[in-house]
Amino acid sequence: MTGRGRRLVMALAVMFGTIWGLRQGTAAAEAPQAQGVQPALQQPLAVKEPQKPYKAQTPNKAEKRELTTQARPGVANQAEAVFVRGGALWVKERGRERPLTENGIGARNPSWSPDGRYVAYNTGEDQRQLWVVDVAAGKSHLAAPDGGSRFQWSPAKDRLAYLQDEKLRTVGAEEGDEAADVAGEIGNFGWLPDGSGFLVSSAAQLLPDGWTPVRISRIMLPTEAADPVQEEQIYVLPKQINDLIVVGTSGFKWSATGAWIAFLATPTASLSTDGNTLCVLSADGKSFLPFAQIARNEQWFQWSPGSGAGGADSLAYIDGVGREASSDKRLTVTPVPELQPKSYTPDGFVDQNFAWYGGDAVIVSRARAGAWTGDSGQRPMPALTKIGLTGGIQTVLTKPPGKWGDFSPVTLAGSGGSLGWVRSDRSAANVMLAKSAGIAKKAPVWIKGIDRGDDFYEQWNWQPVLQFRQESETAK
Repeated sequence: MTGRGRRLVMALAVMFGTIWGLRQGTAAAEAPQAQGVQPALQQPLAVKEPQKPYKAQTPNKAEKRELTTQARPGVANQAEAVFVRGGALWVKERGRERPLTENGIGARNPSWSPDGRYVAYNTGEDQRQLWVVDVAAGKSHLAAPDGGSRFQWSPAKDRLAYLQDEKLRTVGAEEGDEAADVAGEIGNFGWLPDGSGFLVSSAAQLLPDGWTPVRISRIMLPTEAADPVQEEQIYVLPKQINDLIVVGTSGFKWSATGAWIAFLATPTASLSTDGNTLCVLSADGKSFLPFAQIARNEQWFQWSPGSGAGGADSLAYIDGVGREASSDKRLTVTPVPELQPKSYTPDGFVDQNFAWYGGDAVIVSRARAGAWTGDSGQRPMPALTKIGLTGGIQTVLTKPPGKWGDFSPVTLAGSGGSLGWVRSDRSAANVMLAKSAGIAKKAPVWIKGIDRGDDFYEQWNWQPVLQFRQESETAK
């Protein structure tokens, strides 16, 4: 072998020896970390041990894979939302923001139409005026001067329903469409899942001998083969439930199978702020099950999406009476109609707004519990926690900085498990967006600077200033 050949062989030996050493060093460095993660994955959170401090679990293997496959630009460009900034209505789509209305008009309660062409919203004194804006054109028109804030899009087409002086009315999204009366003496309503009509509750009247009973009826809209409007009573609520006189209901939410309807039976206004009866009613009206006491907050009960550990007809809700969200508020899940409620809130904590994350998990805004104080700066701020319903493992997803908190999680349908929420210090507010729950701690600000939501004793409601567009808007 020549001198040049010998030098080449020696160089190759040194090079391969260096690579081998690097691989061995890398493997040795990584091994303790992998071994340290594994035991935590096997230990579910014990939610009923007050003597132990609450400690969330290490993210599982699937969540760790999500950390390495982050693609924030993709989800940011796919997501769409309407929001309120400076009293004006804005839209974010394809990664860009643009105003839909002028500043300072006092826009509130934006809501997408099923096909995404329109957004309905309120303005005016007490948010009575109902407006509709064409998203592409940015042109608004007044759909109902007294439409109020309790309006709903049909799940099947671009038509709005709203209450005006206990009259249920509908109006189309196109400018110039005339409103049509559906029924009178209505207390509350919800569209049927296919948009063919409504489920309504009557408005109770106070007579000399007491309140009239609340009646629940099904109203079918006219078709080519049917009479103009058909109404069928399916159930009459008891005049009294749990020592509380029933004078009305909340809106109605349908289970994924369409077999059950969830709603609140509400007492008089002074009492309903603290306690209402959560009920389920079978679609045929033959089975009525009142079973829990909760605050008057329609965001605090939601059906499972219909698959996974939650089951097709499982209902999650925030259990506990009292208007203060700072105490006695527990995330609870029960199958229906079996009614076997299970609480997932550890001692020393309170749960607030939440969202189903598939059928196997719930993501909740959770804070430390405490006595109510008028000083908002002394109230604990929430962070997001993911609760696995099968193994009971709970994982803290976010760690907001300083005096900020994370509120109102939203799972974005059709976006591969994307998660949106509001981060606020109770004054300023931003919208956060993550490709998945597992990478929520690294989520960027997606929309900076939205108007303040509604606050009632820390029951924060951000729907008046923000709505993500979901792939399918259906009645739940």
